[in-house]
Amino acid sequence: MSTATFGAFAPLYNRDFRLLLAGFAIGQMLMPLQFITQILWVQATAPRDIWLILVAFIATSRGLGALAFGLYGGALADRFNRQHLLLIIQALQIVMTLAIAALMYINISGMLGFGLFFALTFLTSGLQSIDAPTRLAIVPDVLGQKLTPAGISLNQVSGQIAMPLAMMTTGLMIDQLGFSGAYSASLFGHLIALIFISLMHYKPSLNRADRADEPYGFQQIKIDIRVGLQYARHQPVILWTIILLILMMGFGYPATASLGPTWVTTEVGVPIPRMGFVVMFWGIGSLVAAIILARFSNMVHRGALIGFGALLFSLSFLVFVLGKHELNVMIGNFGLGAGMTTLMVSSTVLIQHIVPNEIRGRIMSIFQLNMAFAQLMTMPVALLGQWLGLGLVFPALAYLTLVVVVVVLVSQPQLVKATVTQPD
Repeated sequence: MSTATFGAFAPLYNRDFRLLLAGFAIGQMLMPLQFITQILWVQATAPRDIWLILVAFIATSRGLGALAFGLYGGALADRFNRQHLLLIIQALQIVMTLAIAALMYINISGMLGFGLFFALTFLTSGLQSIDAPTRLAIVPDVLGQKLTPAGISLNQVSGQIAMPLAMMTTGLMIDQLGFSGAYSASLFGHLIALIFISLMHYKPSLNRADRADEPYGFQQIKIDIRVGLQYARHQPVILWTIILLILMMGFGYPATASLGPTWVTTEVGVPIPRMGFVVMFWGIGSLVAAIILARFSNMVHRGALIGFGALLFSLSFLVFVLGKHELNVMIGNFGLGAGMTTLMVSSTVLIQHIVPNEIRGRIMSIFQLNMAFAQLMTMPVALLGQWLGLGLVFPALAYLTLVVVVVVLVSQPQLVKATVTQPD
């Protein structure tokens, strides 16, 4: 089947996309396994008077890593062979995974142990912030513009099929293998992803292939980043999509994701072996939304979908925190996952449609900065939670998130009205 063929599953006829898709799915499966294991390890080993602050510092370390490397990663994706860049990142992630698992196994306590742990977490996040925009930028290269919306949606479907399973089994793996054993299991995922990406027949476009041989110093990096920032600033739809994501994620992500397992295991009282079953409803909601988006991948009203996803996330945040029962957490997580997936997929498709290939990596890296800010917000949220209690802070954040989302959507009608026109 040619790349001119439309349909939700048409991208699967492309061999390179299938390999890229498999690697993406594995990456999505590893994220909750690694992140939840890190949270519960710190929660179990940290001093009782500062444990919540140290748990929050995991997200802070991730946010700093994403902020430090994010824009640079997009510039690299626009200059060098994107397949080679992904291979290098996967190889370095293997090294980081081994180091963190070893640290958990040795169980070094005190300032030295936690200092090394947070430094490695910072580097791991930095690598991920290069990997993410590169993966997003390579999809139109492989599929072409016509099939990119379906390809982005299938990426989410594949990832969300894997994510609920990973969430459900994480608690059981920690219970059976210990923190180090559970974290080490993610090593195999990086190895498989590296193999799949290496099998692709991808070739970069001629203009970027030529640029890869040019000298690339710090000054050129700054110029490339500045070009991307200026482009985003002068495109109102792109600018307000990024602002909406930063605000929504900054207020909503710390409580529901970064500190979500802490809320579930402490405030709601769910034991660790059962915790994975409760939080996996985030992945189930994401999967349902991703399947629907893949089925209707030719939908043109992407701005309206962005607004719907943001509102669904905000309302589900309220459900998540307004009742300390497992049912509230499960229903809330389902809506949070569905809302975030709808928002992320639709935003990615819209931005991919607007932005030309030569600066796509830089714009996608700016787009990904919402996650950096979201994780950096975890520390002030944790400090407030330590002082006032999570039961007071989290509901306040839920109401604030809803208000911010409504204000942006009402004041920026061009965002809600944005459409994606199908190429001939």
